[in-house]
Amino acid sequence: MDKIDYKILNFLKEDADITNAALAEKVYLSPSSCLRRVQKLKSQGVIKKTVAIIDEKVLGRNLQAIVEVDFDRHGTSSSAPFNERVKNEISVTKAYGITGESDALLFLNLVDMQEYEQVCERLFNNDKNVIRFRTSFVMKRIKD
Repeated sequence: MDKIDYKILNFLKEDADITNAALAEKVYLSPSSCLRRVQKLKSQGVIKKTVAIIDEKVLGRNLQAIVEVDFDRHGTSSSAPFNERVKNEISVTKAYGITGESDALLFLNLVDMQEYEQVCERLFNNDKNVIRFRTSFVMKRIKD
């Protein structure tokens, strides 16, 4: 990868909907050269996916929460059922297995506290491997 590839990636990170012609102009390439570079970045796996970022607030999901989860037992077989439930939970937007005091970190976008209570019941309260969870509610977004 060279400087031009990095410039292409930076522009695509800001706006993946940019037309190839506009992108080519920004990185000072011909449209055909720019398109070849973008296709190469995709084939190399540098660009994994092009996605739409949804404004959750427009959908009525105004309550954001960050949940730290502690497990009793560790390892793939112990956490697999929890991980599957997390993957299927619509309110969970990001989930990580982490090191440190907690074992998992979840980011939730919720409609209200009632939905939060329902999520807690589905993910934490009925899982014998979850020994503790701590929730922080987002007051403001500084950088997203």
